[in-house]
Amino acid sequence: MELNNVSETHEEQQNLGLPVVTCHSAIFSIADNQLVLLLAERNEGPFRFQWELPGTTPALTEELSASAIRASTPPLAPSVIDDLQQLGVYGEPTRDPRHRSIALVYWGVTRHSNIDTASSELELIPVSDWRSDDFRFAFDHLQIATDALKALRRSLNSTSLATRLCASTFTISELQQVYELTFDTEVLAGNFHRKVQSTPGFVTSAHDQTQEPKRKGRPAQRFESSTIVEVSPPFQFQAEPTHRRTN
Repeated sequence: MELNNVSETHEEQQNLGLPVVTCHSAIFSIADNQLVLLLAERNEGPFRFQWELPGTTPALTEELSASAIRASTPPLAPSVIDDLQQLGVYGEPTRDPRHRSIALVYWGVTRHSNIDTASSELELIPVSDWRSDDFRFAFDHLQIATDALKALRRSLNSTSLATRLCASTFTISELQQVYELTFDTEVLAGNFHRKVQSTPGFVTSAHDQTQEPKRKGRPAQRFESSTIVEVSPPFQFQAEPTHRRTN
């Protein structure tokens, strides 16, 4: 994130009496068998030491989605998110105690291998941490993150987006785990396997099937996915709201 440039641009907008406009990204991944979200801990201003979605001020000639991705670069490379989707616009007059602010938010997913937080101020925070009474989101970012999680779940029910949370090749069981972690629920393997393999384009057999078996017998077949397709009829997975606490 470009904190200094963002602050300077905010000051310019305030001096002109204009609302402060920022673009934010909500990027989900799977790490250590948990659904995680890329967040930053604030180190200044209001809500210090609380968590926020990465954001930045869009340049005059920059696409808004590109600005949202730039807010997460690093640890992401701009090319690793090819299916960024607009979540919404958040402009409640009192959302920022300093000035009128408007946030344009995009969301997407990427596999864990595309994220290197060692060179960034951003961290991968498990979605399950949102339930903790010790965890605090800055501004209205709890509501935004919750909305992004709902959008992710809707998309996993209706499309094959979950394949983007797997490694480049994966087993059906590994794909099933993505659904279980995202919805925090148990998925019946038989029905799930049939649904995936009967949906055209959901997965295709990987060219490289070499893998050491974890136990005696043949190793599980590995798959890959080159496109995101619609699932019809959609899955019907449901989950309880991840977080009902207000900051």
